[in-house]
Amino acid sequence: MDKEILTTEQKILETAVEIFSQKGFNGTTTKEIAQKAGIAEGTIFRYFPKKKDILHGILLKMIEAVGPKIVGSGLKEIFESNEKKSDREIFMDFIQNRIKLIKSHLPLIRVVLNEAQYHPELQSAYFEKVILPIKGVIDEFFRRGMEAGRFKNICPTTMTLTLIGFTVSNLLGNNILTFSKDINGDQLLEETIEIFLKGISK
Repeated sequence: MDKEILTTEQKILETAVEIFSQKGFNGTTTKEIAQKAGIAEGTIFRYFPKKKDILHGILLKMIEAVGPKIVGSGLKEIFESNEKKSDREIFMDFIQNRIKLIKSHLPLIRVVLNEAQYHPELQSAYFEKVILPIKGVIDEFFRRGMEAGRFKNICPTTMTLTLIGFTVSNLLGNNILTFSKDINGDQLLEETIEIFLKGISK
């Protein structure tokens, strides 16, 4: 495919991500995207016959750009290449890695998560391409840990969801001052892992 065509298509998607993340899919017009991208509105329809096709293009862009980091070597290195690391170190690596990844692709992730609520086909594709592979890698880590006697006999899905929940809490704590005014990021991470591994009962 011609490089100029790829460049124009990329420009449309990147502009759409920027505006969708601010105004939402329904609140954005193709005219706005065209003006911001510096192209004619008709050019958009050469690549994306309907506005919803742009949304699907964004999902594909996310999977191509972020997918390998989310479900590829980054995640597998944390949970599979860990012979010399403790569980505490592995969980710390995971939380720090996810926060860095989310921050670096925040507008793109925000658009997909927001719009997936209203577009079932988008939600289905995101779940299949991103969520299930993540769950599979982490579930397997917990399953092996239970077999080795390191973890309690708890459903791996429960442990995976709990770990993801703790990751979100760290993301909030590091970015919303109301949550984190009395604690720094390092302390939050350390104490999060302590609670995840040992609970809060004395």
